Amino acid sequence: MRILLTNDDGIDAVGINVLAEEFRRDNDIFMVAPDSERSAFSHSLTISRGLKVGSVDKGKGITAYAINGTPADCVKIALLELIKDGAPDLIISGINNGPNLGSDIMYSGTVAAASEGAYMGVPSVAVSLDFWNADKKHYTSAAKFLHEKIGEICKLFSFGAQIINVNYPTTVPFKGVKLAKMGVVEYSDAFHLGENNLYTLKGMPLSHGKNDGDCDVELTKKGYCTLTPLSIDRTDYRTLERLKNAGEIKL
Repeated sequence: MRILLTNDDGIDAVGINVLAEEFRRDNDIFMVAPDSERSAFSHSLTISRGLKVGSVDKGKGITAYAINGTPADCVKIALLELIKDGAPDLIISGINNGPNLGSDIMYSGTVAAASEGAYMGVPSVAVSLDFWNADKKHYTSAAKFLHEKIGEICKLFSFGAQIINVNYPTTVPFKGVKLAKMGVVEYSDAFHLGENNLYTLKGMPLSHGKNDGDCDVELTKKGYCTLTPLSIDRTDYRTLERLKNAGEIKL
């Protein structure tokens, strides 16, 4: 397969380079990633300035570029310009340094890069570790798992999923794989005023009772690798139909 690798941690991050080493054995690999970390940039695109593209040497069998833009920029410029003569069969975004579980998906540059790929017609997978700054061995385990299971994961696209969001456990013994819905993650968010009158957002995860045992947040805690099918269509169809059938709403 021709595989496009991207991320939001940057071209030199551990996760994307471990993926490249694992998948280069039997695939054509293209890496197009930000030139530095762009975490929590969500699905933003750069439209107010030009993008700088630089070729990066990642060794034999890998064509790599660093972009001074967002994760979504990287996928868009890859598909429209850098590898437009040979579209990839698959996009893998990650392996992210830290989880992209539940409502954190809204902010994730990792998931946004995969979403951009799906929007442009390429099956896309986002993959993350469930903990920050994990030892390289966990990235290696996640990459080997993904390589081994990529055929089965790609079959999920035939059921209508446009993105598969994968979160790989690192803090407890590995128990297996579960299909899971999104859960809810809440933080003790607050802005702190520091030097030069600059505000910094800080927060820690909060305990709450909004998740059940079938969601990604809870299953990864138990040692399961979670696979969550996502769609770029954000329509709430149940509410839409309820409103259409309500009768009392006059437009």
